[in-house]
Amino acid sequence: MNRYIISTLLLLLSSISIVSAQMQKITIESLLREMVDRNAITEFPQNGYKQKQASSYNRESVAPDQPGWFADSDGIGFIRAEENNGQVEWVLMEDEGPGVITKIWAVCFYYGLGNTTGGNIKIYLDGAEKPVINTNFFNLIQGKDFIKAPFADESTRAGNLYFPIPYAKSCKITMDSKAFYNIINFRKYPKDTKVETFTMDAFNKANELIVEVGNTLNSTPSAKGHEITRKQQLKANQEMVFELPRGNNALKQFEVKLDNVSNIGQALRSVVISATFDGIESVWAPVGDFFGNVGKKREYNMWERSVERDGTMVCRWVMPYKDTGVFKIQNMGKETVTVSANVIAGEKKWTENTMHFYAIWRLSEPTATYPIFDYNFLEAKGEGVIVGDLWTVLNPIEGWWGEGDEKIYVDEDFKENFPSHFGTGTEDYYGWAGGVVPTPADEFSKPFLGNIIVGIPNSKGYDICTRTRSLDAIPFHREIKFDIESSCGKRSTSHFLQYAEMMYWYGKPGLKHNRKPTKKEAEKKLPQVEDLEILIEKAKQGQYAVDNALEIEEIEPYAKSKGVRLTKESQEDWQKKAQKLNSWNWGELSNGAIINAEFEKPGDYLLFKITEQFEKSTILLSGTLDDQSGIFDFFINGKLVSTYDFFSSWPSTTSTYLNLGTVEPVDNTFVIRIEYNGKRRDDKKVRNKLGLDFFLIENNFYNR
Repeated sequence: MNRYIISTLLLLLSSISIVSAQMQKITIESLLREMVDRNAITEFPQNGYKQKQASSYNRESVAPDQPGWFADSDGIGFIRAEENNGQVEWVLMEDEGPGVITKIWAVCFYYGLGNTTGGNIKIYLDGAEKPVINTNFFNLIQGKDFIKAPFADESTRAGNLYFPIPYAKSCKITMDSKAFYNIINFRKYPKDTKVETFTMDAFNKANELIVEVGNTLNSTPSAKGHEITRKQQLKANQEMVFELPRGNNALKQFEVKLDNVSNIGQALRSVVISATFDGIESVWAPVGDFFGNVGKKREYNMWERSVERDGTMVCRWVMPYKDTGVFKIQNMGKETVTVSANVIAGEKKWTENTMHFYAIWRLSEPTATYPIFDYNFLEAKGEGVIVGDLWTVLNPIEGWWGEGDEKIYVDEDFKENFPSHFGTGTEDYYGWAGGVVPTPADEFSKPFLGNIIVGIPNSKGYDICTRTRSLDAIPFHREIKFDIESSCGKRSTSHFLQYAEMMYWYGKPGLKHNRKPTKKEAEKKLPQVEDLEILIEKAKQGQYAVDNALEIEEIEPYAKSKGVRLTKESQEDWQKKAQKLNSWNWGELSNGAIINAEFEKPGDYLLFKITEQFEKSTILLSGTLDDQSGIFDFFINGKLVSTYDFFSSWPSTTSTYLNLGTVEPVDNTFVIRIEYNGKRRDDKKVRNKLGLDFFLIENNFYNR
């Protein structure tokens, strides 16, 4: 038989295999098996599904070039409210056609830290009038209902459900109480895909397999294959090279352990792993960053990676290659390190759908926390699948470092100029929840989620979160862009964070991407809090800034009257104006700027929204007194709380902190309305101006 006939037969068999896979009915059982099939994720999916997301993101975000793109208060968005069986329900997600719910996350407190009961979740499938699941939302996602861990489990103030819920015709998910923070991932299949819809009978029949898969997720057994074990002292610039077996194979597992080093934090950054498959260097990362151990060793156990108690770091992602594979460990630091390594390779048939594995680390320069921007993790063109990511944040203060939402654009999203994955906050994306300043007590690891390191004492230092994907992996046929907002609890041009991130993905040959490893950064001293503190102090030189101030010049007003005009004024310009008017009581503006608001007539107003608030707080305002100002009313969440006269015979002077009131948030938000009341009757000089410097929100947040 000649080569042409053989190749034709192989192509025909491959085509039959693909068609067979496409025709195979999708069931609870098939999805559970896929969840723990380490080889399945290395093949580009042939059933044509798209991974979609529904969430409670703030609907004020409509386009990158429109106001509200970085709006917070992401816990109250929903599709619509409707009446079902005589009861009002809030629709969180709906889809027409065959699909499967792959992940549900929700915060496990309800409009306040004191309510941990919340409402019921209802899941309607295939147009049924009655929900197939109707149970307490928090219990379901925390594994306290009929779905148990590891398929549903609690994390930190939240829960995550990974059990697949397939449907043949349609799906609608509602809450019987007002929508609150939630994220729902689901696969959308082509309309002719055969799917067996989830029922409780089908769930019960699959019980034996459910137990088996659950045990597998919790056990993470070692791979089998050709094994190479070495232990070597690596001096500066020395490397350990593993030539993998030639032909259709895969790197199925590797282990690395570092010993006999005085500075383990530096070694974790300066000892680098890399892998080249079929001539493509697709893996390059400091070993500590690859495993989420930055600055120190931290034990954890996840499905694809773990760090054992003795510091052994284990990776179980399968990394296929067609012809050649080389794995390297290099010491880019100055200190000699004892490296123990174990590499396991085995046969893996290369098909037209097989993909190479990518994992490339990048360290960014320190980033100011204002203005907010979309921080890019990855842009890629070609065919591939996103299977995970890890974000390392160096935080120089005690306080919250991450408010940003993930925004993931896939294929047709680019034409729409809107991501099909729009999240509700950084910690939400990584499977846990805020509400308080995180501490090391909030660290956890689950099969697909890890809050690996939290800075001490209150998130100060290195903070590391990671998420990996199985059924919720994101395939792209043409291109993808993965962003997360760089949004911090403290927004200031003189406050800095430093980011490093890992992306883990598979790509078919020919894939192009924007990830270039920052190799020189691995040679440098590991950045510390002190480095950022020096940078912050330098940025603050000559500039007065109030701790935890919400600078009004950095807050976009939510709404205002047509008759209200806003101008930004710098400290220097304001000081010159005051001196020109012979006013020597001008004082200093926090963050070096202020917003001047001019009101045309009584009733004109200016509206601000302060979101992500979970408890009763005292709201203070710092502004300026002026001989051209007047009387203003202050409303919080629709109620008049105070009235102040901003007239001063001395022009351009700073005010003391004005107490606007102590109030409870509504929908986790303080809506502050500043309304012009009028002039003093006895002073014709008074006009309609008001200078606004900053708000302070005083509560027990930093002491919990």
